Amino acid sequence: MHGTLQPMTLAKRCGVYRERAAPASLAIHVECLWSHAIPEGPRQPMAVVPDGCADIIWSSRGLVVAGPDRVAAFPAIDPGETVVGLRFRTGIAAAFLRAPLSGLTGTVVPLEAFWGAAARELHLQMVEAESVAARTIILAQAAEQRLPMIAAPPGDIAACLAHLRKGHPTSSDNPIRLLAQATGTSERTLRRRCHEHFGYGAKTLDRILRLQRFLSACRSNTQASLSTLALDTGYADQAHLTRESRELTSLSPREIRHQLSS
Repeated sequence: MHGTLQPMTLAKRCGVYRERAAPASLAIHVECLWSHAIPEGPRQPMAVVPDGCADIIWSSRGLVVAGPDRVAAFPAIDPGETVVGLRFRTGIAAAFLRAPLSGLTGTVVPLEAFWGAAARELHLQMVEAESVAARTIILAQAAEQRLPMIAAPPGDIAACLAHLRKGHPTSSDNPIRLLAQATGTSERTLRRRCHEHFGYGAKTLDRILRLQRFLSACRSNTQASLSTLALDTGYADQAHLTRESRELTSLSPREIRHQLSS
């Protein structure tokens, strides 16, 4: 007998997912602190859509770093588990981990590999905490303790990210050339720094940021047609949106919009 495949659900639509702002001291480094309570019952397949970020994640199994993804990840989280995380802003995590993100792309690595005994102590504190809110505070405090050692990303990385976020077209075969001109650095240096601080090249990050613009548009403009959303968020046409959506998330644009608007 063949089983019935369960539909894939966007991770934030599975269980109870909540975000809270980082403390002011971390605001330029941390996008948010978050918690995700997975419901009891049968495990529901979920897709974590790539967002250009890396996270420190705590669960009852321990503390890990989830590196930036090129395509959706499909984590198997135990039913009834509540996960707590800290999401670094794009281009920031390498400084906190003291490691290039190119070695973490698409992977999950124990935090101990980067923070050593401090990660083990942090896990014990998280286990002993009595609430999700308390664990969130402890995780933020651990990041705050490292602030004196954190250097800002190179100026060309910040300029590259700002350029991509404005939606400037970088769909050529050599977007690095355009970005190098815009950021005032050499192609070779910019390519190396992109892999170090983003985990992949500028063209991949551009695709991911464009997808994120589409997700935001789905939430804010529920009445627009997919063809309109495609053009408004930087795709050549609806067919281009469909190809990218399938490749990056495993879901169609229609499925994504339905889940985000329900």
